[in-house]
Amino acid sequence: MPVKRILAVVAFIAILAVCLGACSSGSGDARSTPVVEDASAPPAVPASVLPRMVTSDADRVDAETIATEVVHPDELRAVLDAAGFSSAVERSFQGGTGPFSRVLARTLAFSTEEGGAAYLDWFRTDASAEIITAKAISPEGLPNGAVAFRHVPDGCCRRDFPVYLAAWPRGSSVVFLHVGGQRATTEAFVDLVATFEAEVGSTG
Repeated sequence: MPVKRILAVVAFIAILAVCLGACSSGSGDARSTPVVEDASAPPAVPASVLPRMVTSDADRVDAETIATEVVHPDELRAVLDAAGFSSAVERSFQGGTGPFSRVLARTLAFSTEEGGAAYLDWFRTDASAEIITAKAISPEGLPNGAVAFRHVPDGCCRRDFPVYLAAWPRGSSVVFLHVGGQRATTEAFVDLVATFEAEVGSTG
């Protein structure tokens, strides 16, 4: 994969997990491998879903990578293992002139729907402290079962900007979005979730 695309993924996590200062102390040390044909891997979101943004290649993401992005990796490793996590695929987007300058879209596959629900339970109770300091929100228009959070800049860092998180079930998989931008709004976030939900549904 081209170096500039690897850097785009790493930079996304670094900006949202490190440069937000007190927002999170989790690590953004992503270790991904190019997607190969594998029946256990969920379908990747197509690059065409956000045509005005620069995209990365679709990458396979393992449990270790996901765990090291949070404050307490061991706890999330245990959750993923108990939930029967099998594989994940992600794609990042950046740039453009819309409300979001960074978008990370990830689909996590579990062996059963119950496993996906267990991960969502962790996300619901811990994401606001483990990924980024945020408050739960429940705007209309999100998919059934969706859990969402919003981080509002508090002035602790001049590079701080609004960030949104969401995760929702699709069968035994869970769709995860981590997005941010200076012009980000809740309305734009709901529209973005709807766009990704439609794309995941058409490729799933």
